Amino acid sequence: MNPEMSPSLHLPGPIEVERKFVPGPDVEKKLCALGADLLEEITFRDSYYDNSDLCLTLNDMWLRRRENNWELKHPPQRGARGLNGASTQYMELTSEDDIISRLSEELGVPSPRNIESFGLNEFASFVTRRRRFQLPPVENSNTKIVVDLDEADFGFAVGEVEVLVKTQEEVENALQKVEEICRQIGVYRETPVQGKVSTFLQMNRADHYKQLLEANVI
Repeated sequence: MNPEMSPSLHLPGPIEVERKFVPGPDVEKKLCALGADLLEEITFRDSYYDNSDLCLTLNDMWLRRRENNWELKHPPQRGARGLNGASTQYMELTSEDDIISRLSEELGVPSPRNIESFGLNEFASFVTRRRRFQLPPVENSNTKIVVDLDEADFGFAVGEVEVLVKTQEEVENALQKVEEICRQIGVYRETPVQGKVSTFLQMNRADHYKQLLEANVI
């Protein structure tokens, strides 16, 4: 087995298993009925970056700066895509050193002193207002299930059911959990729901959006 595929391999960040949904008017009521607590209400700006050849996003790698914090999301297995049915799975890197190392490898350039020195271009930037809920822990499990209800400043709303796991072998169980929650709150659908970034690109950068479709990234 390829060591990158091994479930026992130590990963530099958690794997985010997520399923997006179209939020209806009674979603919060249904979440409360399941015992969910409102954790926070926050507003933040996300800015996304790539080079002129779109090397990152066409390989399903998403470099984001949320306010002053950098994050890189990419599929946990090399050569794979983050989309899994109607759900997604991405490794999340938040250490700047880890992000620089991964970007340097992907772009084929020496590691600079900081992320800004890669000279990447901003291709999307928008503000999101988020209401975050946490569901009670699953019996005999420490797994946290979080539901985000987002409204972006370009007129788009989306919900996300999210579970973070530490190893690839936990992904399948997490996929089942997020699907179950979507069914319980009445938002389950077989096909993927588009997220904020892809919707922003569809509205504002049609050529970038088309290339991502052709690359089977979205």
